[in-house]
Amino acid sequence: MSAAAEPVVVLLRAVNVGGTGKVAMPALREAAADLGHTDVATYLATGNLVLRPAAPVEVAVLTEGLRDRLGVPVELTVRTRSQIDAVVRDNPYPDVAQDDPARLLVWFLDGPAPAEQQADLARYGRERATWHGHEGYLHYPDGIGRSRLTGAVLDRLSGRRGTGRGWRTVLAVQGLLRDRA
Repeated sequence: MSAAAEPVVVLLRAVNVGGTGKVAMPALREAAADLGHTDVATYLATGNLVLRPAAPVEVAVLTEGLRDRLGVPVELTVRTRSQIDAVVRDNPYPDVAQDDPARLLVWFLDGPAPAEQQADLARYGRERATWHGHEGYLHYPDGIGRSRLTGAVLDRLSGRRGTGRGWRTVLAVQGLLRDRA
C-alpha cells in the first residue's frame, strides 16, 4: 500500500456541538466522495470522517473542497492511521483511559504542541493536561461539562487551533482506520 493510500481521519472542529456548525453526516460523506476519496465513513455526528484519500491529503485543499460542497465554513485536522496509533500508545493517563475514559479528552492541534510537557492549569480547577507531539491529553476529574478549561482556553494555552475528541471516540476511530488498512 502506498503512503497516499494510508487511511486517515479528518476531524472537523465544532461540528454539531452546541447548536453551531450544523453538518449532516450523509452530506459530509458525499462531499468527501465527490472529492475523489474512497472507503468513506463517519463516526457519530461530531465531524469524524474516515477515508482512504485519493492522493496525499493537503489540509487547505480538503478544507476548501468540503467548505464549497457543504456550504459551511469548516476547520479540520487530519491524522493518519499510524498517527492515531501513536496517540493511543503515548497516552500519559492510561489509568484514566482504563477506569474513567469519559473524563479523558485528546485535543488534536493544527501544529506542534508547546515545548513544555505539562500545562499549568491551577486556575481552572483540578484538570490535568499533557502536551505531546501535535496533541494535548486532558484529564477532567470533575467532568468536562462544567469545566472552565474550554476549547478557547486550550487554543490559547497551546498557541494553536485544535479540536477535541473523547477517549472512546479516539479508540473507535482507531478501529475504523484499522479496518481500512
